[in-house]
Amino acid sequence: MGLHNLAIDTSIGISSIMQIKTEAELVHELSKRLQSAFKTNTTVKEFSAGYGIADLVFVKNFKNHNQTARLPLDNYYAVQVALSTFKNKEFTVNDVQRITGLSRVSSLKVIKLMIERGYALKAKAGYVRIKPLEKNSAKKIVAIEAKLSDWKSGIKQARRYKSFTDECYLAILGKYEKNIDYKLLDECGVGLIVFNEENGTIEFKRRAKKDDYLSFYEDAMGVFAKELFLSRALTS
Repeated sequence: MGLHNLAIDTSIGISSIMQIKTEAELVHELSKRLQSAFKTNTTVKEFSAGYGIADLVFVKNFKNHNQTARLPLDNYYAVQVALSTFKNKEFTVNDVQRITGLSRVSSLKVIKLMIERGYALKAKAGYVRIKPLEKNSAKKIVAIEAKLSDWKSGIKQARRYKSFTDECYLAILGKYEKNIDYKLLDECGVGLIVFNEENGTIEFKRRAKKDDYLSFYEDAMGVFAKELFLSRALTS
């Protein structure tokens, strides 16, 4: 069964209607329930890898056991360099400046970080990238923007996260679902999660849509977000 129109019953132990009065309370309830929906044991709150700060971020099917074969490359410019250079091929400080637009001093700092994390080595005429980024256990990243009732603001904010996520959702209390403009929701490619205070269940009413075309910037932001997520998950 897919996520579309999937209701998750988490009402065990709830003897009366829940009273969600703040977005922080809604985020707390969503955090517990969505781990099951996305088959993960890890949640990152207040996550930003670009434009906007998502209330919650999950990675589907991600199990955090504090183990990884490599140190995450949680620097956007270093990710740019890693994606723009070839394994076992030399690159120079000038190449890093051209790729990132940074000054020479800042470019050297990026290279230093790559060397410290084991992604590059000093070579005769420059540096050599020796490790790829492909083996990241964070495969599909999902962002959630939680709102009690302000669906317009929620859609606007959730849409921002499309630059660095695979899926983004607006989560809202069930009693305010009737106010939502579904056409706008679909146009923005934002999914919808409804939280039912009466029985403590969540329901996916709209599946999030990923843009078919991603610019190099958006692709790099997506890789960076996964690296950053992995870094935060490993230290949480």
